[in-house]
Amino acid sequence: MAGDVLIFAEHLEGRIAPSTFEAIAIGRELGSRPGGQVRVALFGEKVRGLADSLAGCGVEVLLVEDSALVEYTPDGYGQAAHSVIESTKPRLILVAHTSQGYDLAPALAGTMDLALVTNCLTLRFDGERLVASRRLLNEKVQAEVEISSSRPIVATVRPGSVKAAGPAAGGKVTVTPVRIDASKARARFLSIERPQVQDIDIAGADIIVSAGRGIQKKENLPLIEEFAKALGGVVGASRPLTDMDWLPKTRQVGQSGKTVRPKLYVACGISGAMQHVAGMKDASLIIAINTDPSAPIFEVAHVGIVADVLKLLPATLKELKS
Repeated sequence: MAGDVLIFAEHLEGRIAPSTFEAIAIGRELGSRPGGQVRVALFGEKVRGLADSLAGCGVEVLLVEDSALVEYTPDGYGQAAHSVIESTKPRLILVAHTSQGYDLAPALAGTMDLALVTNCLTLRFDGERLVASRRLLNEKVQAEVEISSSRPIVATVRPGSVKAAGPAAGGKVTVTPVRIDASKARARFLSIERPQVQDIDIAGADIIVSAGRGIQKKENLPLIEEFAKALGGVVGASRPLTDMDWLPKTRQVGQSGKTVRPKLYVACGISGAMQHVAGMKDASLIIAINTDPSAPIFEVAHVGIVADVLKLLPATLKELKS
């Protein structure tokens, strides 16, 4: 078992979920211990192309294909996962903390009598103990949880908590036969029902322009939207704005909202409370605009502008249009 890490990949409609590549980044770091190996289990049917893309991250991909695994179901994936865990005997099992992950991970831990820690921000080994960092009490407290176990440990990782793994050499795909007993399947996949009105997933955006209390009133939101559109980005918000229903909760950046890592993050009239900063501090370039020169947001900004955002943005838009 040593320091082996097993990751369960997630995919939908022919695409690997970004959270899977983030889990691989964590796995590669943890699996770098002496004797450690990182494997990614991919379930599905006719998904060899996805397996090859995962192998491009320098990991061994255990490809399990079966007609019962075309789409996620707790029983089908549960049987396949159980078999792979028994055959590989990893030290740590990583699953993204998504709707699929927090369905699969507790089920595995419960049926196999394994330790479970969920919604982790960071993971590290301290000798034979696993140390997980996670937030509690509505994101107000950050705690470290230590787990010692002679059996595999299951952990779910919060999406957006680390940068996705990049390409690396040495990966390979291993076809892994697993028997799925369809008679034990209590649920079956019917279809994906999407809401008629879809909002933007800001977690995947390269450019985010976020608004805070500094924009003063809801009627000024069109200015933020126009500026974001001019940059080719999307609009985000601090919690006070979503609490007032100026923008939907899906646009909220911070500990109780989305954790984002865009190439450019523009904070417009945001003071920089700890809860907000935790969700955007890893952006490649942070530009902060605030009238208060002592605003905490300037401590994490790469470029800080002391100005009234309601005056600066119109002037900037005029220059961009010209």
